[in-house]
Formats: sequence, C-alpha cells, structure tokens
Amino acid sequence: MTEKIAISLPDEAAEWIRTKVATGQATSVSAGIAQLIEADRRYAEWLRQEEAAFGEPLPGDPALWEETAARLRRSPSEVRADNEHELADGNPA
Repeated sequence: MTEKIAISLPDEAAEWIRTKVATGQATSVSAGIAQLIEADRRYAEWLRQEEAAFGEPLPGDPALWEETAARLRRSPSEVRADNEHELADGNPA
C-alpha cells in the first residue's frame, strides 16, 4: 500500500534529492525519500540490536571518551596492577 502525502523540504534537501534522481540513484523524488526513510529505519533497528547485545552507547562527553582512550592505551602490566590493587581492596576488578 502507498499513501500520498505532501512534504516541504529546505532548498538544499530538495536539490540533493533531485540530484539523486538525475544521476539514477533514485527513480523518483518519492522513491528517494522512501529509501532514506527505510535506511533510517534499518539503522534504528541495528542500533537497537547493538544496544541489546552490548548495552547503551557511551555518552558524547569528551572527558569520558578521553578517560576511555587513556584506559585503552595502558599496558597489560598496568591493567594487571590496577586489577590486583582493586582485588586487594575487596573491589571487583
């Protein structure tokens, strides 16, 4: 089933989708927009599956990313030492 709806697009978006049609990347403006919606739907489903498998993504906090990157740069001996220290204190590693 197909439903006909009217949408308004910013000039840049309209030009972009018309270029997709002109270059054969979409058969029509409607088909191109439908492809974008389907791609977004598949991406949202992929994110849902990733979150189910691995937990929530890290927030966009730059400080957290730097802390994570610093932890990943540690040598195995540093990681082992930290784990041993945490276990000695009674905290799970």
